[in-house]
Amino acid sequence: MLLISISLSALVLWAVSCGGGGGGGGTTTPTGPSTSTPAPASTTVNIVSSAGSGAFNPNPVQVPSGGMIQWSNATGVAHVLVMNDGTPIGTVGPGASITTTLSGGGGNFRCTTHPTMVGSINGAAAPEPPPPGDDY
Repeated sequence: MLLISISLSALVLWAVSCGGGGGGGGTTTPTGPSTSTPAPASTTVNIVSSAGSGAFNPNPVQVPSGGMIQWSNATGVAHVLVMNDGTPIGTVGPGASITTTLSGGGGNFRCTTHPTMVGSINGAAAPEPPPPGDDY
């Protein structure tokens, strides 16, 4: 019985000292560096048409290396996306989405089935679509 009484008294003392209802604003002092890793930044690129640099929104897309890009296709056709160096991004079906992780600094990309669909990751501006008949 004495042990239960001591434990209960300690619990009450702890609850009262931990702030139960005292109002005065207070400050929080960090106790050391955080051990959690922040989640990588992410963004969504909407595919809204099948022609030109306006087919991607936003364009250019800004995302840090290690960040995720969700490619969301609002059109009725599939798009096969690749970086201009040939690195595949993926195929996004009609009304579907895919998610990729940026593993570098970015660069220009395009749709292989719609050659005028061009975009940029971390560029200053969207690239100009190629002239008609230029299939890369």
